[in-house]
Amino acid sequence: IINNPYYNLIIVAKDLSKANLDALDNINKIATKLTEDYNLRIVLLTASSSEESDYLSDKLHLISEIFYADLIPLKSMVRANPGILLLKSGTVINKWHYNNIPDAKEIEDQYLSLDK
Repeated sequence: IINNPYYNLIIVAKDLSKANLDALDNINKIATKLTEDYNLRIVLLTASSSEESDYLSDKLHLISEIFYADLIPLKSMVRANPGILLLKSGTVINKWHYNNIPDAKEIEDQYLSLDK
């Protein structure tokens, strides 16, 4: 992720059992739309078990790769559960709480289309 020169959309869902599933589904829809037109890597970071993340991935048809991390660093990254970070070349471009995530068009217009 740090060495990737392209955009990375990092979904942080520290505890999937307590995550807002509607928000996670919305984030997945936004990510799906953005990957249609851009070279964008989608990663879900969680402190939940692999069984729980696999179940939720199947249930919501998540397109993200899933990586596991300790709870404390995830809390430091984003307080929301879930929240997202947009990175490019390892640098955080912006981050959002699930209550104020822009739609795919806004992310595209403000960030991604500038590099097209």
